[in-house]
Amino acid sequence: MDEAKQATMERLPESAAPHSAEEVFHEYAPRVYNLARRMLSNNADAEDVTQDVLLQVVRKLPSFRGESAFPTWLHRVTVNAALAHRRKRGQREQHEVRDPLDSIFEEEHHTVPVKRWNVRPEDQALDAETHRLIEEAIARLPETYRDVFVLADVEGLSNPEIADMLGLSVPAVKSRLHRARLLMRHALAPHFEEVAA
Repeated sequence: MDEAKQATMERLPESAAPHSAEEVFHEYAPRVYNLARRMLSNNADAEDVTQDVLLQVVRKLPSFRGESAFPTWLHRVTVNAALAHRRKRGQREQHEVRDPLDSIFEEEHHTVPVKRWNVRPEDQALDAETHRLIEEAIARLPETYRDVFVLADVEGLSNPEIADMLGLSVPAVKSRLHRARLLMRHALAPHFEEVAA
């Protein structure tokens, strides 16, 4: 098979992937930035990762084979870049970090019945203050839990997809996601629980 034919077969049809750097930037830059910001909890780092990802994607666009959908491929590239950026910065501590849930349980918050929330969070999702509170709570999650929470509850990926992306077992993903949700609930509860009369 001649090289031109093989190159044509390796690429997606023209409509499946962006044609130019401008299309990549306009259609996908906000999505890349938001995912990186949530994973890294830092605007400057998210901007760096976004720039790196977009440059990498533009360079590899002509050779994109279409083995997966373009947004799926871009998502994976972004997650990998965010994780690599984090490793480069050396933010991960070498020793085991104390689990934040330990302090919650030591304070015996788990023995107090959970109060009903005044307003369902989904009803307030469009409210700017609620959005800010949620974003801040996500940013305060330890990285181990934040990655899984963002990929599952923000990006909507399945547990097996997350496990594959982060190099974890599915049970580890489920455990981390459960703990992340508990931490989020604990962080947001003071803002949404009913106030006792």
